[in-house]
Amino acid sequence: MKISLDPNSGFLTEDKKRYDKKKALYVAGVKAAVCFKPGEVTPELIRQTETEERIIERGINTILSDHTSPSEQPTVSLEIVGIPKILCMVLNNEHEYQADERSLRYTAVKRAEYISDLEVELYSKWLDIFMNILNTEHLDFFKRFNKGTTEEETEKKARSAIKKIAQENARYMVSVFMPTTLTYTVPLAQINKICLYMYGIINEPRNEFEEKLIPYFKDFISQLKDLGCIITHHDVTELCPKLAEKDTDEILYKNNKSVDLSLFAERNKFSGINEPNEYGVTISYNMNLSLASLAQFHRHRTMNFEMTTPSITEEKFYIPHLLDGKKDLIKEWCKDILKVNKYYPQGKIVRVNMNGPLKHLVNYVGKERACDSAFLETQDVFTNQMLPEIYEELLKSGKYNLAEALKPYVGKLKCMYPDYNCPTPCGHPRIRRKF
Repeated sequence: MKISLDPNSGFLTEDKKRYDKKKALYVAGVKAAVCFKPGEVTPELIRQTETEERIIERGINTILSDHTSPSEQPTVSLEIVGIPKILCMVLNNEHEYQADERSLRYTAVKRAEYISDLEVELYSKWLDIFMNILNTEHLDFFKRFNKGTTEEETEKKARSAIKKIAQENARYMVSVFMPTTLTYTVPLAQINKICLYMYGIINEPRNEFEEKLIPYFKDFISQLKDLGCIITHHDVTELCPKLAEKDTDEILYKNNKSVDLSLFAERNKFSGINEPNEYGVTISYNMNLSLASLAQFHRHRTMNFEMTTPSITEEKFYIPHLLDGKKDLIKEWCKDILKVNKYYPQGKIVRVNMNGPLKHLVNYVGKERACDSAFLETQDVFTNQMLPEIYEELLKSGKYNLAEALKPYVGKLKCMYPDYNCPTPCGHPRIRRKF
């Protein structure tokens, strides 16, 4: 894994290779003055009337006093190459960020640091099987919706689309530690807090899966320190000696609220993952998903997602719809994916809790994931399972107004919603599909 700072982002040193903590703390100090400095205050007045040293001191004091909103305004923008997918999931499940991630649905799998030869072998095997199924049974569909100016161009575009769908299905065989590329922009305070939460697992792992995460968490924190993204006690010694308590590289922020990483349900004593579902203006909904599908779901930051920690003793796996009705291939799929269970394949099923406002579920999950172009498993669960069940339960509990409001979205894709206008209509919306 290689982490770099986006050279076009703000708060960089002159050589653009390190984060400018002095500049960020200055900005935090100005923002803090707006919050609580007595008398007439404007940002410009603070910059004009106070010394740099005083402003930076105030910025540091906000961290020491746990008033971290001023240091949430400066951002850190990272470019991460070779990041394990599971680390993307950990980061994406925390809510204060913007991220763009290379899709593993359409990424060819090759031997890599985090990928075994067996995974590559099985991925390649099933890639060929899925391409054969798609070419044999569904080529006409792909030609119809991937037209070129010539028959040759149509054929080429159809074959390319088929390969993408085959890759989407074959990647269930590959570890959730598969490397990818992520660009990640996050508030300065938040990235420091996430590192603190990672120490909760580093210092006290609760199971084998958490132990497996430790080297990646340590590497992540170490590289961020090298890039200057972590505010440490040593920075206080350099920038404001009178506030210094000790001269170490220990993170200055404290986890005074005893917060854990949000992805793991076992670390949330208020988790609904073992409780009955709840239906109303807010919902708590439990479902069984593959790790790959959860990765699609939990990036919707207006909802909260958490999972039971994957275990190699659990042997439940997603079976792609392309194999529906093909008993021999299903048997072979189950046999093969069991071989890579110890690597935590992306097809591994975990229990997931989703909770949050019903309006956000429709507006920010449905209007993105209930789509023919979206990842099939997530679209299928949302459209054909989740919303119909929520609607029926609202009716059963006598919440008729909510049920009536939800009804126009039930069992439909987003292009059929009454209040959504698709900017890129596909022309082939399929509510129940195999690919």
